[in-house]
Amino acid sequence: MEWKNLSLKVKLILYIVVGTLLVLVASTVMTISTVTSQEEDLAYKQATEMARNYANNFNGDMEKNKAIAETIAVSVGSYDSISREETNNMLYNLLVHHPHLLGTYIAYEPDAFDGQDHLFVNSPGHDATGRFIPYWNKINGPIRLDPLLDYETLDYYQLPKKTESDVLTEPYYYEGVFIVSYVSPIIKNDEFVGIGGVDVSLNYLDDTISDVKAFDSGYAFMTGNTGILVSHPFNKDWIGEKTLYDFDIPEISSAADDIREGKSGHVKTIDPNTGETVIMFYEPIRTGNFSFILVVPEDEIFAGVTTLSNKLLEISLISLIFMAGVSYLIALSFTEPIKNIVRDFKNISEDAVRGKLDSRAKTDVQKDFREIPMGLNEILDSVIAPVRDTIRLTNALAKGELSERSNLNVKGEFKQLANTLDDLAESLDTIIEDSSEVLSAVQNNDFSRQVRVYGEGNFRILTEGIEKTRKTLSEMIQEREKLEEIRKKEIHHRIKNNLQVISSLLDLEADKFTDESVIEAFKESQNRVISMALVHEELYRSQDMESIDFSDYLIKLVNELSYSYIIEKESLHIKTDVETVFLDMDTAIPLGMIVNELISNSFKHAFSPRQKGEIHVNLSLDKEKLTLVVGDNGIGFPENINFRETDSLGLQLVTTLISQIGGIIELERDKGTRFRITLN
Repeated sequence: MEWKNLSLKVKLILYIVVGTLLVLVASTVMTISTVTSQEEDLAYKQATEMARNYANNFNGDMEKNKAIAETIAVSVGSYDSISREETNNMLYNLLVHHPHLLGTYIAYEPDAFDGQDHLFVNSPGHDATGRFIPYWNKINGPIRLDPLLDYETLDYYQLPKKTESDVLTEPYYYEGVFIVSYVSPIIKNDEFVGIGGVDVSLNYLDDTISDVKAFDSGYAFMTGNTGILVSHPFNKDWIGEKTLYDFDIPEISSAADDIREGKSGHVKTIDPNTGETVIMFYEPIRTGNFSFILVVPEDEIFAGVTTLSNKLLEISLISLIFMAGVSYLIALSFTEPIKNIVRDFKNISEDAVRGKLDSRAKTDVQKDFREIPMGLNEILDSVIAPVRDTIRLTNALAKGELSERSNLNVKGEFKQLANTLDDLAESLDTIIEDSSEVLSAVQNNDFSRQVRVYGEGNFRILTEGIEKTRKTLSEMIQEREKLEEIRKKEIHHRIKNNLQVISSLLDLEADKFTDESVIEAFKESQNRVISMALVHEELYRSQDMESIDFSDYLIKLVNELSYSYIIEKESLHIKTDVETVFLDMDTAIPLGMIVNELISNSFKHAFSPRQKGEIHVNLSLDKEKLTLVVGDNGIGFPENINFRETDSLGLQLVTTLISQIGGIIELERDKGTRFRITLN
């Protein structure tokens, strides 16, 4: 059955029940989410705090062991007169008074203790070298004295010797016992002479940690910095043999990475021992390279959360059933009076369809619903007058009588209805006037005048059409200007390419001659072509196609000339000091050729072979006055030659080009040669 065909009573029940359901579901979800989050945080904090407390306790034990090792090293290192017997007594007593220790020892470098190693060869606490290496230990039960083994290779001796600092070794097997060593170096006169240390069996750690319980079935174990298992309550064969990485579980491997970096944290993973989903909390033991790990099944951590969630769901279901009954009673109180009102609405609507607007609703209904038919009657009374007046105004507008106006004294939207036709006439006048001004501007090639007044509906189609036409014409003009700019760029690009081809041809032709003067003439012609090509290249890259950055052009031209003469004149350098100046093409090409000729003359004539020197080019602009100086610190321009009347083609070209651009050229012979060119 379609929704629209359902009764009002059914709809009310559905609305209330569904609304209540949504509210209950949302509130339940929010409550469960909030409580769950709080319970989870509490459980995580509880487990984390437990792991941290155990880690701190074991850290204290390791601090004590480290302190004993430091005491041994400091004690024997502080006294020069202590004997081997006294040292052995001290080590023995320490082992007796600290029953958790597996062994106490010192190890000296050869003859570093008292210089008498040769007297103690193979005696107790010594090996075949006679070195003083007593190891008091309980490895096999009762306390006994043995010489230390493998001190030349194992970390317990080599690491403190190398670093000259305290060392806590990674867990390792020594004579079949899994131990860890706390070692301090013995330093005398700023030199390493030996070590003092203690060994701790990791069996006592395993026994202690195996007794740790968390929640119902949680347990704990310990690893080394590399992830190797130091203890485990269930799988003793894993101790010293497996690392966290060996389980090949990504989450556990990630935790192992954190442990290697001394970080704390927790991961959700699969317990390799039970196969259950667990939360693994890990805390570093700062004094040693160890980490305490607490493993708690996930369902035990969140047991309270599950119970609470079920109770909240039960409460929500009971509330939903209760609200369904209440909604049914509410629906009954509404449906009957509404049926009567609907019947009146139907009668009035049937009369209105037939054009009869005088029908009215009955007002003898329940008090709570009485205002509905009364309001309907008032609406009918208010609508009749505006409708009739609208008909009158519409007929007037259809005849073109735009001066006709409404005479009704109404309010609100009825007033807006009366004013609409008045506004329409005024809008038409405004649209026609504004559009006419735009069209007149377009006829005069002025596309900047935009349409300011837009109509609505079909009137908007008219005004937008005019505006689109204006924009299209404007874009066509702009596109034509862009094409013209592209054409100019292409022309300059082709001219530049052709000049480069000419330069290459001159270079090829020069290779056919052996006469230096002919080759030099080709080179000069090639440089002149390059100077013109560079101008067209700059114009191709410029924005306005009318002027170029002459300072940038000048630097490129100087570089080209340097490359041209660098093989012959490698001891000469060109120094430029140019300001940013923009010049048009008619000035840039002659001025570039002038610079080319003057720099070429300096390279060819200003310096003797292998003479070091400098050619300088300065460009400045001051109050619309452009000054170009090209000079060198060479032998100087001959006093008996007038550069304006010389036979040199290059200087003749310079004077001709200066005259062409209306400039002034002056020659200065002070400390070399300088040509100063001034343009207004």
